[in-house]
Amino acid sequence: MTQTAPGRLRRRLVNLRFAADATAVRAALITVDTILAQSDAPPDLRSRTQIALAEACNNIVEHAYRPKPDSREAQIMLDISGDAGGLQVTLRDRGRAMPDGPLPGRILPHIDPDTPATLPEGGFGWALLREMTRALSISRQNGQNILRFRLHMTDTPSPLGKSMP
Repeated sequence: MTQTAPGRLRRRLVNLRFAADATAVRAALITVDTILAQSDAPPDLRSRTQIALAEACNNIVEHAYRPKPDSREAQIMLDISGDAGGLQVTLRDRGRAMPDGPLPGRILPHIDPDTPATLPEGGFGWALLREMTRALSISRQNGQNILRFRLHMTDTPSPLGKSMP
């Protein structure tokens, strides 16, 4: 059985502009979750949205805007629209462009639970985004990075990536 979005989700839901820093990202995530809850989004969709947005926004903060530029310039623009099948998310920033080439893949860093001191601090973001979203794309237009993805109303992700040796 296919689940469709409640009527209150079928519209432009979010149009935010916020500073590219951890505090503003957290506030934006809270705002988005509040809007989705008021629009009757199912808890699973809300959770997946929070995880995907946190990863994407933190990637922008960590990579597009490091070292930190003039704070007036370090902005993230977020648009979310709902339709019968789920959410369409667009993030824009004016930070550094991603290196040319394909988007990073689904391969995860090696994890050895027997040696906690060697656990990686990063390397999970793109694999997570690829597994949790659909139609993931990034482009650069008029000095802006534009990241787009869909989150379906119901989605069962496949097992996450392979470990790198």
